[in-house]
Amino acid sequence: MKGGTCLDQMSETLALKIRRFVISIIIFVLIVFTGTVGYMVLEDWNFLDSLFFTIITLSTVGYSLPADLSSVSQIFTAVLILSGITVVLYSLSTLTSFIVEGEMRNVLEVRKRMKKINGMNNHYIVVGAGKTGFFVCQNMLKEKKDFVLLDKSEERVQQFLKEINTEIPYFIGDAKNETVLEEVGVKRADSIILTLPSDVDNLFVALTVKSIVPKINIISKVNDPESVKKLSYAGINKIVLESEISGNRLAYMATRPNIVSFLETIIHTPEKDLQLEEVDIPKNSWVIGKSLKEIALPDKVDMIVIAVRKKDNNSIFNPKANTIIEEGDIIIVLGEDSKIKRLREIVEQESSQLS
Repeated sequence: MKGGTCLDQMSETLALKIRRFVISIIIFVLIVFTGTVGYMVLEDWNFLDSLFFTIITLSTVGYSLPADLSSVSQIFTAVLILSGITVVLYSLSTLTSFIVEGEMRNVLEVRKRMKKINGMNNHYIVVGAGKTGFFVCQNMLKEKKDFVLLDKSEERVQQFLKEINTEIPYFIGDAKNETVLEEVGVKRADSIILTLPSDVDNLFVALTVKSIVPKINIISKVNDPESVKKLSYAGINKIVLESEISGNRLAYMATRPNIVSFLETIIHTPEKDLQLEEVDIPKNSWVIGKSLKEIALPDKVDMIVIAVRKKDNNSIFNPKANTIIEEGDIIIVLGEDSKIKRLREIVEQESSQLS
């Protein structure tokens, strides 16, 4: 798909059919006008009789011809019938295509999706409507994150939507095409997640993305362990080896079943909806330079601080009360969604607002 996107092509096709339909209607009106004037001249009938006879002639309802109709008028009538039928059939076929093929509805749906995509910022792009992409989108929906699904197969995407059983923004196109990536807002996106079944395809997409937005965060799955280095060289930030993830999980379920069960419980408990979340410490936040004891998060929001990730990417797990929070740190917490939102509001307050 080059230059013109799926929406552009659909719009052009629809516009062409609308023009043809309008032209056919204009021609039909001209035929009715010509027939009416013709009978007024040839048979000396009044306007109403001429119009009535023209319409019943074009509609072929089967009324008998007047006994005194001249030979010239008979020829004129035959030409009128043939031209009228041709134009009417063409007009009906064009109109039917709108209804049966649903082109108008499809264009409106695509425009609606594109409007939503164009309004996104710091969103996620999920490339690939396969099984891995399915679980990625499920988690995005659970986390209430803005994302776009990108795949080049309309059929695969429609099957994906049936399985996920909800409406999500999607775009049909090849992720290796720069125009397609720009359509889904790659320049405004936070991250792009590559879930294509081929490591080579994921590599090509990563290289294309980096040529447009060099600093974007790219996360990719990989099937072959030998492809890990190649994907790293392409600038992919995080690489997930599916066999390693599956193997580790299976081993933990066999050797540490209670730990796995506990982690699943605290993350997926329907009553409390606990979740692990990252909270960035912004510039000028009042918590900068203060210890966890001084900030007193348990008293303010009642949640557990799991770790503090420093700017040098070193993490302090189970941080002590005297751990100092600095600008650019990331606090990893476990708590309910509402309390995490409250924590973000607290750390975003500036020192000047509290004085």
